[in-house]
Amino acid sequence: MKGNGFMKVRALIFCGLMFAGVAQAQTAEPSKNQSAPASARSARDIVPLPSIKTLTAAQAAGKKVFVQKCSVCHLPALPSYTAYGPLLDNNVVADRGEESVREQIERGTAKMPGFQYTLTPVEIDQIVGYLKTLDLAKKD
Repeated sequence: MKGNGFMKVRALIFCGLMFAGVAQAQTAEPSKNQSAPASARSARDIVPLPSIKTLTAAQAAGKKVFVQKCSVCHLPALPSYTAYGPLLDNNVVADRGEESVREQIERGTAKMPGFQYTLTPVEIDQIVGYLKTLDLAKKD
């Protein structure tokens, strides 16, 4: 019986050491001979979202829904991340048209879920209105 308890302690220590090693590897900075990934962005590439004080009530509601449902894929979160989907702003709405953007939000695509059952038409209109306030084009 004592041998079984000793084995459990050894297994627990082993798992703890493995976990600590993995955690260290994830938080360690890359060595100088490793270059940053090509998809990495610098802090100057991140565009702050407009203040809620500058938005109408409908646009502010659209911002809230956009941040909750869309931003994880359509905005870069940190300089080292890239957006999964295309960056969405007023240029996308102008190029594709409001109705097309509404339909894509409702129906989705092969890589994007549709939101016709989770968002109301009013919420979708609010998102489109908010997108028209964004300008994510690079300013050099």
